[in-house]
Amino acid sequence: MARPVSKETFKQKFQNIFRRREGAINTGATTQSKSEEFLVTPSLLKEISKESPISQRVKAIRDLCELVTTKRLEDNGIEALWVSTSDLLEPHIPTEHRHLMLTFIKCIINGQSERLGLMRALFFEVIKNHSIFEDLPQRLDVLKSLSANGKNLLDFEEDMGPFLLAWMPDVISYGMTAEFLGLLINLFKFNSCYLDDHIVSGLVKHTCTVCSRTGREYDIEQSLKVLEAVVCYSCIPTESLYNLVTALCRTVGVPEFAQASWKLMRNLLGTHLGHSAIYTMCSIMESGQNKGDIILLRGAVFYVGMARWGSMRVQSLKHNFTSVLPSFLKALSCKHPLVAYEVTLSLQRLVKKYGKDIQPVTWDIVLDIIEELFRKINIYSTHELLPNDLHDLVTTTEMLHETKAFSGSATRLFGIVEEFANIRPESSVLTLVGFRAQSIHPTKVDWIQNLQLLMDRYFRNEDRTAIREAALRVLSSVISSTSHLYEDDLIEMVVLPQLSHISEDIDPIVRYTAVQLLVDVAQVCQTHRCLDILDIIQKVLMKPMHTIASLGNPMEGADPAHQRVIQSEEDLVDIKAAVQGLMELFRSKLYRLPSNHCVLAFELLTNHMQAQYQHSYQSETARRIRSMVFEYLLHLRSDCAYHIGLPDKDGVIKYSPYVLCDRKMEMDITGKTSPPSVCASPPLSERFCKTTSIPFADAFKVITICLKYETDWRVLTMVSECLAKAMQNRPLVLASNANLDRLCATLCSMVDDRSHIRRLHHTPPSFNRADFYAGVYRILTALVPYHNQLDGRKQVDLIKCLEAGLKLKCAQQCVDGLTLCVMEMQDTMIKILPSVILEMSKMSATPTMAIPVLEFLSSLIWFPHLYTSFVENQYMSIFAVALHYTNPFKFSLYVVSLAHHVIAMWFIKCRLPFRREFVNCITRGLRASAPRMSLDSPGRVKLRRSSSLTEKPSLMPKKNEQKKSSDKQGQESSATSERARNEILSELHSILTEGCLDMMARYTYSNCTTVPKRSPVAEFLLSGGQSDSWLIGNKIITITTSGGSSRRQKNGLCEKCSSLIQVETGEDVKPSTLRSTTLRTGDSGKAVDEPSVELPVPSKGFLKRQRSKSGKQPDKRNDSGEKALSRGTTPPTSSPHPTDKRKSFDFNAPATPEKTSSETRGFQSSSPPPSKSGRTSGDSHKSKSGATSPGSAGGRAGSPVSAEPRLPAETNKEFVERVQASLHERVEASTRKLSSVNIYQCNCWCQGWAEAHEASHSHSSVDSESILIEN
Repeated sequence: MARPVSKETFKQKFQNIFRRREGAINTGATTQSKSEEFLVTPSLLKEISKESPISQRVKAIRDLCELVTTKRLEDNGIEALWVSTSDLLEPHIPTEHRHLMLTFIKCIINGQSERLGLMRALFFEVIKNHSIFEDLPQRLDVLKSLSANGKNLLDFEEDMGPFLLAWMPDVISYGMTAEFLGLLINLFKFNSCYLDDHIVSGLVKHTCTVCSRTGREYDIEQSLKVLEAVVCYSCIPTESLYNLVTALCRTVGVPEFAQASWKLMRNLLGTHLGHSAIYTMCSIMESGQNKGDIILLRGAVFYVGMARWGSMRVQSLKHNFTSVLPSFLKALSCKHPLVAYEVTLSLQRLVKKYGKDIQPVTWDIVLDIIEELFRKINIYSTHELLPNDLHDLVTTTEMLHETKAFSGSATRLFGIVEEFANIRPESSVLTLVGFRAQSIHPTKVDWIQNLQLLMDRYFRNEDRTAIREAALRVLSSVISSTSHLYEDDLIEMVVLPQLSHISEDIDPIVRYTAVQLLVDVAQVCQTHRCLDILDIIQKVLMKPMHTIASLGNPMEGADPAHQRVIQSEEDLVDIKAAVQGLMELFRSKLYRLPSNHCVLAFELLTNHMQAQYQHSYQSETARRIRSMVFEYLLHLRSDCAYHIGLPDKDGVIKYSPYVLCDRKMEMDITGKTSPPSVCASPPLSERFCKTTSIPFADAFKVITICLKYETDWRVLTMVSECLAKAMQNRPLVLASNANLDRLCATLCSMVDDRSHIRRLHHTPPSFNRADFYAGVYRILTALVPYHNQLDGRKQVDLIKCLEAGLKLKCAQQCVDGLTLCVMEMQDTMIKILPSVILEMSKMSATPTMAIPVLEFLSSLIWFPHLYTSFVENQYMSIFAVALHYTNPFKFSLYVVSLAHHVIAMWFIKCRLPFRREFVNCITRGLRASAPRMSLDSPGRVKLRRSSSLTEKPSLMPKKNEQKKSSDKQGQESSATSERARNEILSELHSILTEGCLDMMARYTYSNCTTVPKRSPVAEFLLSGGQSDSWLIGNKIITITTSGGSSRRQKNGLCEKCSSLIQVETGEDVKPSTLRSTTLRTGDSGKAVDEPSVELPVPSKGFLKRQRSKSGKQPDKRNDSGEKALSRGTTPPTSSPHPTDKRKSFDFNAPATPEKTSSETRGFQSSSPPPSKSGRTSGDSHKSKSGATSPGSAGGRAGSPVSAEPRLPAETNKEFVERVQASLHERVEASTRKLSSVNIYQCNCWCQGWAEAHEASHSHSSVDSESILIEN
């Protein structure tokens, strides 16, 4: 248990402050785990006492080790165990038994640490007095456990320090240095207050000895940790400072301990002994006795420099740089490269970090050290890094001088550089150039002349590339800083004289730098001197070309063996820089005045591209140049006002207000019209116009040359893609007056000439001929909208090329182009269209080509004048093409539907005499594309051959049977789904085929006709009547009965007829025409007098007038027959259903018909042919009727009957006659059945009429004819 807080002494409280938290946590956890108490019995004490044999005691002690560690002993149990076993530590006891006893003590301490009490002091005395050397490791372990590895010194605080100081040499000699040093680390961290100065000094001295003499890294690491603990948690005695400093100076040179040593030294320098430590290290460097100790001198130099001006300098040190630098100069007297190297590094850190703050006196000492180092450079040359670092030191000093931060003597500094110029690197000379450039400023006298001298000495007369580049950079810096005031003077006096012949320089890097300088100057130049600079750039662009041209290697007509000239890639870096600079110049000058600068840059780019193809420049750099330039040119765009623009990085095009692509809109200050030639730039006197046009026709010319002569596939494919997009900008193409005929001829030649493909190189592994032609046809398609700019022959060639592409893998692109030709080039397309369609009919029907081909045919139908001259073969080709795509198993639903649409539309659009011949062709094609189950179809039952040799069903395992059954079920399910899909597709094909056949049956002999409308008379008679339809073959027969009103007026007429007569005659019907009719009921036989009327019959002229109003002419065949109108009877409202499918109609008439005196209006017609529609009227016939039947408001005469078609060959005439006879039978049956009903019935003339309507349904239209029947 932990001691109560109230009983703790002040010393214990002070110790607890420095104890680690985790130790307390671990102690608490250990205490909680010891819940059981172990009783020390007398028998146990007897067993481990002297009375028992040694072997029994050893065994019992071993068993107790675990018990005392894990369980809590009873009070006074520790003392009892110690008294019984203390004799085992005597010297005469065997070693292993002593070690076991020490281990037992260690277990007691670890397990009963909170209950030891005064036993802690006893155990410490045992360790202290047990002086047997061979037991030292066990003693150290017990001491570490007793003191918690140096953290807890309770009850032996005062004795711990002297004991460790006396015991440390033995521990080091035994080889337990690392374990002992770990104890010392915690001792200094947690209990340094109990250690006196002489104890600390002795421990530090022994520890420093370990650092200096041992070779084991872990011992050195532990020693540094002990020294760190001394510095951080104790007060370092003054007498131990020298030992500590020397130890740190020696260990800092070891890479593994450099960081730890520097950290320790930095902590030491931060204490009250920091200045003393610096003085100690300076004394070490100045002492002549240490000249041979190189490691000590190097460490001292490093620590002094790092502590005073290093990256982690000690802020508390107040030494001046001047007070320590002379010691560095003294240290160089040893003449060792390591010391000189460390001095150089320290000076580098000083100059780089505090060079601006160094006083002139300090700079004099620094320059003395630099000069001393240079004088012994030959001695130090064996060191790999020293010469370079020494030169870097001088370079850094020179850079400080350039930035006006060098407060020392510049004359002495550059005097040193000049004295050792033969060994100085180029960087020092570059610094010297920078120093000379300091005097070149407008505030200095003759600064331009000084600039000229610098260029003459370090550019024109210098051979080293870096120095020449530095001179050019100085010139560029001067121009950029003073061009706003002295631009013309600098260009005229320095730039042009020095760089006018840069194209003839043999150094490509210098040419590259000079070109960049010229481009930078040209971008900011706003005067006419910019044109002179562009002339120099033009010389650079044309220099390689002039050299190649001198060999006489033009591309056209030249021997292919001499077209390629081998050039080094380094020779082209300046040309590439010039091209990139011109593109940037064009972009920057495009939106500024004067605009002629960007025009000249554009001309230089196009001329360079033309020169490359003239001289067949085929290097990799040349290819990249062509790719960059063509991509740049093809990104140019023009708005509707012909202003040129370029897209920015976000793709937004900004148009220039000063540069046009139309030369007609160019504004000339002189008032002259622009010269007709667009290839050459305007004269100097006319280059300052506000708006200028660029010769974009030259760009098109070069692009055309590229398409014809380019042999690099990467450039060619980029040009084809970008050109197709650029041609979508019509203002740019049209306003530039591009030679589109030449472009078209080039593209056509690329299609015809297959040798161009063989000349290509840098093609991908999967390259084929279709890839090449795809790019060509892409441009040809984009060229179609410009057909007005092409002559007739070129238009024909263009279409012929697209037609030839139908045989290639890129046929889809060609079909799209031909579709565009149909819309754009109709005058030319009309001549070539038959051959195009014939070529399409030879193409394979693939899903890729389905939609383009069908859309081509679907679009072509909207231009009738293109196919007015088509003959039967052309139409046959169209149907052959479309029929290929009607298979639903091979093509999508959209493709199949579109194919049927194309067949229907072209069948209707073709001339009538041709249709009869096409029916068989289309029918055969549809049947040929009908879905058929293949041998491998999942829905097909596969027959299996039996083999008695290979199959043994009786020996097959059950597991295999189960597996086969599961596989069979999976196959059956997949076969079922596949069969269902096949049935759906088959049904789709059947529906579409049937619709197509219906369409052809309807329109093979006639054109489309409109659905006939009812005449006013028919509308009057049939309004409100009942209607029903029958399907016979591919025709629908609809019969509508008349729907007169059941209410009558006083004159005997219904309301509709009465109002109609009043409208026609303007007179009222007299009631004198009424007469009586006797109706008998079936029950009483009572006669009821009913006023009857003699209905006025509409005249023949009246009926003709009604027909003329509806726009229909009466049938002349029946003009001689006049309808006889009389009273009629109404048939039943319900229509019976047929009971026998083999008959068209079957009525349930009464078995014993009764003769009636009712009159029925009849109809006699001669049926017209099926393809023509007309209206016929028949002769009336009469029959007697006894009584009228009740009717509904929906009509009462001629109620239709529904039936199913029986004989498809039945004609319309036969059908109408059969329906009419059925109506007569139904009238008679209705009269007999309803004779007993006593009602008032309208006997008006409008009753008993019916309309027979024939509708023929096809795939695309409905044709019909109606016959009005008087029943």
